[in-house]
Amino acid sequence: MSDTQNLLKNCLGLFELNRIDRDIYTWTGKNVGWARIFGGQVMAQTLVAAYKTVKADHFAHSFHSYFLRPGQMDKPITFTVDRIRDGKSFTTRTVKAIQDGEAIFTCSVSFQKNEDGLEHQIKMADFPSPDGLRNEHEIRKEMADDIDPDIAPLFLRKREVEMRPIEVQDYANPKKTPPHKNTWIRPEGSLPEDEIIQQAFLLYISDMGLLAAANNPHGVNFLNDNLQVASLDHAMWFHRKLDLNDWVLYSIDSPISGNARGYSRGAIYTQDGVLLASCAQEGLIRQWPKKS
Repeated sequence: MSDTQNLLKNCLGLFELNRIDRDIYTWTGKNVGWARIFGGQVMAQTLVAAYKTVKADHFAHSFHSYFLRPGQMDKPITFTVDRIRDGKSFTTRTVKAIQDGEAIFTCSVSFQKNEDGLEHQIKMADFPSPDGLRNEHEIRKEMADDIDPDIAPLFLRKREVEMRPIEVQDYANPKKTPPHKNTWIRPEGSLPEDEIIQQAFLLYISDMGLLAAANNPHGVNFLNDNLQVASLDHAMWFHRKLDLNDWVLYSIDSPISGNARGYSRGAIYTQDGVLLASCAQEGLIRQWPKKS
């Protein structure tokens, strides 16, 4: 198994929760070399916890969440599920993620039994195909000499997904650009067909770079030492059954930022333009005067 396939295997291992009691689950924590939990991880874990309490023929169609406190990777997390409603067509759950006795994250998830209905979809804009585009990791390696050595290991860290950006950014010397970010993404390896895993993985990767589009018009990014960026909330709507083993386009725009907050929204399309899911996020974007 290749190193990148191991990364995907380790990522999917994050979604494995242990049952403590009825509607109570835990993740034991893992020391991976950095302290703070990635937001996509706890989102995916809470979705998995909620799924453990619903009927097998109900699938998540909407997910709404709030990030309350930073989480630590090397400490266990307890997930408590509240069964808000069990209906014939719809089921609702709220999940709280708790670490060191404090809530770090909370979400509400709505599940629906599949049924036929009216359908329409706006057309995906024209974008270059992933064939011929450069790999994000290779692009970053070319910029490594211009990156702060203290940040370089995180900047150059390989991910469990391959990304091919349509708009290539100069991270070391960011310029003011339109509030858009479009990237083709696929896993480094094969995902199970299980819809729960597919949805959890999409939630996981949807937190990668979503707020970046809100930074673009200001010529800043996550490498700026006078910029504090943190997710405040995150929502996702699952429109169709997923198959993330092929390329999907993550198309992001940011309509507005202000009051130290940025708002971004994303759409996930197949290569032939089928809209699979939509998401939105507001995040803290706090800038301090540069040190003299």
